[in-house]
Amino acid sequence: MKPLTAILSTRRIAELSQEIDNATERSADVKRFVALVRKYTAITELTYENVHEFIDRILIHELDKETNTRKIEIFYSFVGRVDTGDKPTESISYFRQIGADVKSYAI
Repeated sequence: MKPLTAILSTRRIAELSQEIDNATERSADVKRFVALVRKYTAITELTYENVHEFIDRILIHELDKETNTRKIEIFYSFVGRVDTGDKPTESISYFRQIGADVKSYAI
């Protein structure tokens, strides 16, 4: 029978090994994202192809009827949502279903 410290050490080694694997995978994803950004640094127009290559998905949240606002999240290929630290991009548009202007915040 193994002593308790050996069992804990084995578990800790497995946890650390998983963390290393995750960090290695994340690093590879960031490198792919940087290569993609470099590819599109001089882009002159948005096309269906380059948008779908660069953006993984866009989530549009439900409308908050009290404040007439909604949150929009953009998830980029390989890295997910990027927090630039900047203020969210705001836009206002008329929403026919409720007959009022709605503020959208893209983060």
